Amino acid sequence: MTAIFHIWIIAYVLFGQTGGDVLGPVRAEREPEKRYWKALEVAVGQVGVAREKYEKGLLEEFRASLILIEQSVRLSDETLRSTGKDPAKNPKHFKRAEQKIRDIVKKLSGLEESVGIDDRGVVKKTREVLQKVQEDMVMDIVGRRR
Repeated sequence: MTAIFHIWIIAYVLFGQTGGDVLGPVRAEREPEKRYWKALEVAVGQVGVAREKYEKGLLEEFRASLILIEQSVRLSDETLRSTGKDPAKNPKHFKRAEQKIRDIVKKLSGLEESVGIDDRGVVKKTREVLQKVQEDMVMDIVGRRR
């Protein structure tokens, strides 16, 4: 990932930009192989932001971070699928994405355990959406056997 993108993410965290602003530069990336990875990097960063916002009692911003995580992973998935490549024949990028999404799911599981009972539902919903994307990717990589 480029240094400029890292600086942009840091600026987001420091100045609290909106979700659309965070994914704007990601969507502007021309190369799908870079776009899907940048989207996943945003999702990873947002897990930490969500935890931080929850600890500060900023529940609306906490929920916004969870939405941004889901949007980022969906953007990554859509980007990979839009390449037209068959995941079973060209698994490299699909496998990298699947592994990264699995890591994000693990982080969300930890976050789910650390938040209060009232707030676990929103984390669980996000985690389940990401798990579904990850599971679909695995099935596409190994080839959907019938």
